[in-house]
Formats: sequence, C-alpha cells, structure tokens
Amino acid sequence: MLIIEKQNISEWLDGLTKKMPVFAPVRREINGAEESVFGEFKPETKIDFDYLPTVRSIKEFFLPEKENIFVFDKRKNKIAESPAPKKFALFGLNGRDIEALAQLDEIMAKPDQDFFYFQKRSAATIIGLLRESEKTVSGCDLILSKINQGQYEIIVLTEKGRKLVKNKLFKNEPAIITSGGSKSDEIMPQLSELLKDPELLADSVKWSWRQDYAIWEELGNLCLGCGICTYICPLCYCFSSEDSVGLDNNQCIRARQWDACTLPRFAQISGGCNFHKTIKERYYNWYYHKFVRAYEEYGKSQCVACGRCQKYCPAKIDIEKYLIRIVENYKKSRQ
Repeated sequence: MLIIEKQNISEWLDGLTKKMPVFAPVRREINGAEESVFGEFKPETKIDFDYLPTVRSIKEFFLPEKENIFVFDKRKNKIAESPAPKKFALFGLNGRDIEALAQLDEIMAKPDQDFFYFQKRSAATIIGLLRESEKTVSGCDLILSKINQGQYEIIVLTEKGRKLVKNKLFKNEPAIITSGGSKSDEIMPQLSELLKDPELLADSVKWSWRQDYAIWEELGNLCLGCGICTYICPLCYCFSSEDSVGLDNNQCIRARQWDACTLPRFAQISGGCNFHKTIKERYYNWYYHKFVRAYEEYGKSQCVACGRCQKYCPAKIDIEKYLIRIVENYKKSRQ
C-alpha cells in the first residue's frame, strides 16, 4: 500500500509550491465568523482537513466570477492574444467537491467544449482528500484516502498523479485501517439519499409545480432573489456576456460573468418580455434545472449535497427539508 504520513503532507505541498501555486482548504475569519476557504498554501498554512464546506466553491478556479473572452485592440485592428493559464494545484477536495468537478467537466464539454473552462482545467492538478475509503471517482489526478489518524492511502488516477508521488515522503508499506465516517455526510444526509434516485426527484419536482402549488407560494415568499445559492453552488454555471469600450476608445472587451436564474432580469429578452416575472417562478426554475432538466440530459441531478446553498442562504431556506416534502407529497399522490 502506498501511503503518506499526515505529518508529512505540509512538507510535500511545500515542495510542490516550488513548481506551481497550491491552493488548499484553510480557516479564515470572514464577517466575524471563522469559515473555510481555498487559499494559497504557504509553509505556515494550517490545512483544514475536514472542511464542511468552503464558503465559495472550487468552480471559481475554472469558471471565474468574471473573465474576458476577447480584447480587441482598435489601434492594431486585431484581437489581443490572451496568455495561457499558469499551472496550479488544488489540494484537499472532499468527496462532494470531487463529484461536483467531475460533473462540471461533463457539463462544460457539451454540446461543444468550453475553450476557456478546459484551458484552465488542463492547467490544474487536482488532489482529493477523503476521510474514508470510497469508490474511486473521476475528476482527480490523485486521492489521499484516510486509513487511520496518522496516515493516508494514495490512489493514483492520472499521469499527473503518478508524477506527484515520485517523492521520498510516499512509502510502500502495510498499514492498519481504522478511519471512521466522513463528516461531509453530516451536511445534508437525507438529500444525499434522495440523490440516489434522481428519477424520483425529477418526477417529484416536475409534479409539484402543477399539483403542489402551495409549496412554491411558500418558497416564493421566503426567497429574496439574491442569487447567492447559485453563485456558491459548484454546479451552477449560467453566465451573461457584456461588451464594453474603454474611455480612450482604443479597446473593446467582451467579458462573461456569473449570472443567476433567480435574478429578475435573467429571463428577460428584447422588448422587456420576461418569461419568469415572479420570484416564485425563478426559484422553481432553479429547482427544475437541477433536478428535472439535469436528469433528462445527464441521468442525474446537478446537486452533490455539499450544503453551501442551505448554509449561506440569507433567507435561511432549508432546501433539504423542502425537497423531502416535495418527494413525500408526490409519493402520497401516487398511492
């Protein structure tokens, strides 16, 4: 068994920073509260091995909040060349975030590959950190799976991963497996179970819009339409494009930036027509995309129960509770 001692992980990452920036989950004070974030690793960094979850998701490394698609130089009459993304490593993704990244890879590849996303994806080295032995998942180059309080088993998944373990800190030796359950299961345990039957979730959500209208009235009154749930979700990827011209009239820039289906103008088109005028309609559209359309297109829900939307919702909407209600009401209607 190839292993690394927990006490040697920081030393290994410190060596990796000589080749590329490394980002890892760390604890920081944000608005008076201690939260987990993916921050740049330094020798003195204390890694948060059991984060639940980070404030912002790892999608921002590949689908930034705002990025230029092209910059046209009017003086030279040509598009300026964009520099290729520099190599970097993301260390410590838990099982939820690994699954989300694997799903995002699939989403951004259809119907055509998103050039900008995969340019950054190719530059990244992804290292997972699991608290227990789980089935091997895609989306990573290397996985560190906890086998006891002081050791992690190494699972190599790609050529990038093979290069990473060519280090004296990784050793082939027997180990005693004593690790417990994963803390990530404590966030939304019931939703995690529901996600195992995406067809039921899809049927329930679609049915509820016409047959369980009261629940959407209730949610429409609660939702603030702020878009935070979509911004922090690792699987929300909607964006809008914007063109701008510099004050000196020498540059034209097209940028794309995060957008959210819960925002008032998301479904508005030319002439002022808005297909989703009310918060209730917009909030339902978010559920429909994640649990109905996603199932029809990919055979699974676009949700990994990471808990960010529920934890950071300013209206304190218990999304897990409402999904359970929707499914239970749907089941009763079928009896």
